[in-house]
Amino acid sequence: MDHMTSSSRTQWISGITLIVILFVLPVFLNEFGRTGEYWIWVSTEMIIMALFAMSLNLILGFGGMVSFGHAAFFGVGAYTVALLTKKADLPLFLALAAAPFTAAITAAIVGWFCVRLLGLYFAILTLAFGQLLYMIVFQWYTFTGGDDGILGIPRPEILGPTNFYWFCLVLFLICFFVMKMIVSSSFGLSIKTIRENMERAKFIGINVRRYQLLNFIIAGAFAGLAGGMLAELNRFAQPDFLHWSKSAEPILASLVGGMYSLAGPAIGSTVLIFLKIFLQQIHPSMVELWAIVLGAAILVVVLFAPSGLVGLYQNIYKKFQS
Repeated sequence: MDHMTSSSRTQWISGITLIVILFVLPVFLNEFGRTGEYWIWVSTEMIIMALFAMSLNLILGFGGMVSFGHAAFFGVGAYTVALLTKKADLPLFLALAAAPFTAAITAAIVGWFCVRLLGLYFAILTLAFGQLLYMIVFQWYTFTGGDDGILGIPRPEILGPTNFYWFCLVLFLICFFVMKMIVSSSFGLSIKTIRENMERAKFIGINVRRYQLLNFIIAGAFAGLAGGMLAELNRFAQPDFLHWSKSAEPILASLVGGMYSLAGPAIGSTVLIFLKIFLQQIHPSMVELWAIVLGAAILVVVLFAPSGLVGLYQNIYKKFQS
């Protein structure tokens, strides 16, 4: 009991310390001028992509369902913000609030078909729906701008680089704690039960299809919010946001960080983005080696830390405690 209390206390202290560091980070970076402003932008992207990775992990790590089309909801959120702010002249905050709702509606439609299938068939069907939405956005020039996307998304003057970083960080923390409540709730326990043994879940009275669909919708909503935030950060939305290759990013982040923890995908996403930026900073030509570095990183994780960086940390922590 004392050990559990000590472990819980350590986690809380570490979490609070990390949050304080994240809030202070842009103040420190601003001291470095343009270089600091660039790293504030990078840090903001890390926060947004961490949210995207965590959203997928609700159905991947906790739900046991592999989706290759999760970027579709990310892209829907991005285009919702772009269209509402650029063409409907709505304020950013209203457009951003609408992003998770449009993504959730899209996820409800896609999920209604997908959750009827299992395993590989589910994954392929999500890929098919994702690519279908990608092609619609790619070719609908009069509405989405086609392959040019939507450029010049307006941003309130109050949201400069530092303020927008804090804005995204607050949204991320809210989403993190909401996800934590979902995962710890009876709904979250039911989802994990379905992941472990679907037949037993049916036997004890859990409506498997309904729970999986609801989890799919919730994950889609969080992905839509992340997409809206990235569209506002870059001030454009493009079809690539819906492409299957974008769906691979949170999957790889979950593998690297650890898909059986809430923070794992966020850590994995941050590490991968940092490695890519670090290579780019060494020399622009080094970006061409990114696929090799990424493959090597995943190979090392799969062979030596199959539970990801979070699992590796937990194992080391237990050894020191024993």
